[in-house]
Amino acid sequence: MKVKVSVIIPAYNQATFIPKAVASLQAQTLESWECLVVDDGSTDNTVEIVTNIALHEPRVRLLQKQNGGSASARDMGLKHAQGEFIQFLDADDTISPNKLEQQVLLMEREKLDISYTAFCSEDSQCQRTPARAVQLNTYKILVRWGLGASVPIHSFLYRTDFIRRNALTFQSACRFREDWRWHIICFGAQPKQALLPDLCGAVYYHSEQGKTGSYIKMQEGNFEFMAYMLSQLKGLRKLQWIFRISEELWIWLLRMVKYRSTDIAQTILLLPTSWTIIAILLMPLSFWWILIYFVKTYLVK
Repeated sequence: MKVKVSVIIPAYNQATFIPKAVASLQAQTLESWECLVVDDGSTDNTVEIVTNIALHEPRVRLLQKQNGGSASARDMGLKHAQGEFIQFLDADDTISPNKLEQQVLLMEREKLDISYTAFCSEDSQCQRTPARAVQLNTYKILVRWGLGASVPIHSFLYRTDFIRRNALTFQSACRFREDWRWHIICFGAQPKQALLPDLCGAVYYHSEQGKTGSYIKMQEGNFEFMAYMLSQLKGLRKLQWIFRISEELWIWLLRMVKYRSTDIAQTILLLPTSWTIIAILLMPLSFWWILIYFVKTYLVK
């Protein structure tokens, strides 16, 4: 019988977390799955742990590669996947027991290319936030992603034929925000898709470590990714992307104020000058979107 779902887990030094991720697969009500753990050149005992899991769980397979980032690891997993559907799962995250079964049933019944669920986050004390569902479309992914419309990649289930028919890949050349880029190209291929708002299928692990020390790296990653996507998008989507850059410029300014740091000022140089000028001219308009986001996020309970 053909495997229903291929679960792809990129793993780099994830020995501590990966047993919990695999355990969430073993708890699935849908039993027809395979798990491809792609070790991305780990230097800890990730390989040893996964090898031991695979000895007792034949649905788990270990693939190994030189370190190249999660994008290349996911692409390797896609090449080896045998399932009718694809589930991506980071090694420190988990999915709920009925996620795969409910999404497969919906996608087969409605002939969907993509489905996605509500999600929540969990901290190191196992405290979870309330479940949250976000209805997506191409516009929201371009303009609102990261500003109230982000959905973790393990909320989604993708039809394998849709991915291969459209030659969709993560592309290791895109070093930052590969999940964001993936959903831009996925939804840009006009899939038949649906949200399961009443199913909290994905649990995202939220680490408090390095929260304040990484703001410069976070901003660098955002601007570098935005510059990369400027060369990939055309027409209306490119205009929408420039508007999203103007929103990011507000975030950039607010981070400089919050951290009282001039180091972050240099990150704007990662953007092409001509497009940055246009984005700056759009800032009076994007201000209202940013204001609405901050009110909803920090003031409305």
